[in-house]
Amino acid sequence: MGARTVEPPPFVGLAEVIQQIRGELEVARVAAEDERIGFDVDRVSLEFTVQVHRAGTAGGGLRIGVVTAELGGSVDRGTTHRVQVELKPHTDGGPLKVGR
Repeated sequence: MGARTVEPPPFVGLAEVIQQIRGELEVARVAAEDERIGFDVDRVSLEFTVQVHRAGTAGGGLRIGVVTAELGGSVDRGTTHRVQVELKPHTDGGPLKVGR
């Protein structure tokens, strides 16, 4: 029997999650352009459960990935960490407004 290679779980990177949030905010902004009531988006608070995985190769470094429900299977809670990120969205014209 040969040695079995253990592949890291298919993480979703923090950058990918933040890019998705950015896209959702833009969709909300565009959808609300003709609404009579608008909102200022002061802060977006995100909290993630992440896993840290050390690459098996020399100099491979660390991978930090957001644990998603889509991954299936189970995740050992002892290997997960909580990360909280505060974003303050803005546009070229100042703070983000959803609607008027």
